[in-house]
Amino acid sequence: MRSPWWVACVLWAVAAVAFAGKGAPPPEAEAGMLVSGRIIVGPDGKPREYELKDPEKLPENVRRFLEFHIPRWAFDPPMLDNKPVALDNLMDIHLKAVREGEGMRIQLAGASFRPAAAKTPYEIRPRRMKPPAFPTLPDSVAGDVGAVVYVVLMIGPDGKVLEALDEQVNLHFVPDAQVADAWRKRFVQPTLRAARSWTFDPPVRGEEAVADYWTVRVPVTYHGWKAPRLANQYGRWQAYVPGPRRQVPWVDAAGAREPLEALASDTLYLSGQEDQLKLLPGQAGT
Repeated sequence: MRSPWWVACVLWAVAAVAFAGKGAPPPEAEAGMLVSGRIIVGPDGKPREYELKDPEKLPENVRRFLEFHIPRWAFDPPMLDNKPVALDNLMDIHLKAVREGEGMRIQLAGASFRPAAAKTPYEIRPRRMKPPAFPTLPDSVAGDVGAVVYVVLMIGPDGKVLEALDEQVNLHFVPDAQVADAWRKRFVQPTLRAARSWTFDPPVRGEEAVADYWTVRVPVTYHGWKAPRLANQYGRWQAYVPGPRRQVPWVDAAGAREPLEALASDTLYLSGQEDQLKLLPGQAGT
């Protein structure tokens, strides 16, 4: 049987570029691509229109894959102040290259959404977010390593961080298996140290405005000095070694299933934000 047109002509060697030319990635490595864009969804929960960021930078098979799937998405019918509305959101879509025979196919692994309008009254906004310092590393490796630390914050009514935990750490280099956890801790420590000093302005409108606390995710990205910056790799497959996912006590079961790799780096994601689109389960890693 002929493979569908969205089966990717993606070779595993392409993903190896992200590991600074150190050879083929290990079995636990994954190859992914984060595609950004914007989407408007009507009160019926169906997409009305959408656009992809820099479509000319995307491989043709990726563009065609998304053009097939996005119009078929279904969302919770959006509501604001108990009224049906159309919502305009920014979107980030995580694609994975999955082994299939001798080649790879594209998999829609997850998608995240956030309001396109800036400073809406339904969102939580940063008041002070000093970025963490890059961890001190040996000179022989400091330029070749990078990571993304997915941090979960519990924010109190005064806008201060009550709790901060690392939910997952993905490495953008290949450490020896015996020391992978130690490498992850190197990135976690400065991240949590900085995160616990951050302050925010809570939502002032909607159901979340009266919450006892707010759950916020922030993916914190570290770039090695000589490693290619992820921001400059848009439209290319990137390899990473995903870390184990931690169970966070104050995150409910639905939140614990949200795909982290679909979150854009250094961006705030408020769980349950009222003007945030919610994709129905089973369509993009949800």
